[in-house]
Amino acid sequence: ARVRGLAARAKTGVASRRESMSKRKGGSHLENALAKFQKVQQQSAKISIDASKDRARLDARSTAQAERLKAAADLEAKSRAEKDRNAAALAPPSHENLVATNWLMKQKRVMDLLHKFRKPMSTAELHNELGWPVDAPELWEMLTHNDKVSYDDTKKRFSYKAKHVLRDRREMLALIHKFPDGVLESDVVDSYLGAADDAAALLESGDVLFLVNAESRERVLYPIDDFYEAVGTVAEEVSGAFHAVQIPTFDPDWDAALRGLGMEPAPRRAVRNRGGDNDSDDEFGYRKKKKKKRPVNFDRMKVTNAHLPELFKAPQVDRVD
Repeated sequence: ARVRGLAARAKTGVASRRESMSKRKGGSHLENALAKFQKVQQQSAKISIDASKDRARLDARSTAQAERLKAAADLEAKSRAEKDRNAAALAPPSHENLVATNWLMKQKRVMDLLHKFRKPMSTAELHNELGWPVDAPELWEMLTHNDKVSYDDTKKRFSYKAKHVLRDRREMLALIHKFPDGVLESDVVDSYLGAADDAAALLESGDVLFLVNAESRERVLYPIDDFYEAVGTVAEEVSGAFHAVQIPTFDPDWDAALRGLGMEPAPRRAVRNRGGDNDSDDEFGYRKKKKKKRPVNFDRMKVTNAHLPELFKAPQVDRVD
């Protein structure tokens, strides 16, 4: 019985020791897991703190870089503006920035402005564009009596006044047909913006033709009329006889007859004959000028034998046989 009691007590002690050991092991597992969790949490907090610090440094760096770029752009813009001002100061004055100093120049500036915009403009608009008032009595009198300037007393506005009121190419062609004796091209192209291109298109298409006035050297536009077109072909004998007629260079009787009919003869270019067939005359008949021989100036020359001037003052040899 005593042995059985000792065996039971030993079995009970072993069980209690096993239970205590299992409890201690379980506690150590929880503690290890908790320690690992705290360690991971500290590492994640450190990582987030480092990331926020890096982000702050990058933001500061980007802000500083943006400020540097902005400062460099401002400096470049200032230097460019300074160069432009210097170039404008050194450049010759143009028509736009030339200051009008007299009434005729101011009138011309107003007319150019009205011709450029081709719209009615008030005195305030002209003042803003030109930089000086246009309601001065002297300038006002000149503008209101100018043939190229129209003033609407009701609307109080100035506008450019062309000689011919046209709007497009069709009206331009109709106007040219109304003047069989010709109309100045400058008066036609002054009608509206783009009139010069329309006139060139009419000339290119063959609807009109132009001749140059011998006196004013201005181009005159003429309509193409079928009446002036030759019907059929002209015989060679007739054309040869026409071209065989010699027109004299200057015929006072012919000019007198034209003036008697009320027509002024066209100016001719006079041909002068000064020399004829002479070796001293050039190809245009002008006598050639002979060049004068200059004496040798030893004071201004550096020659090898300057110490022997008598060699050069004596008559020189033309050739050596």
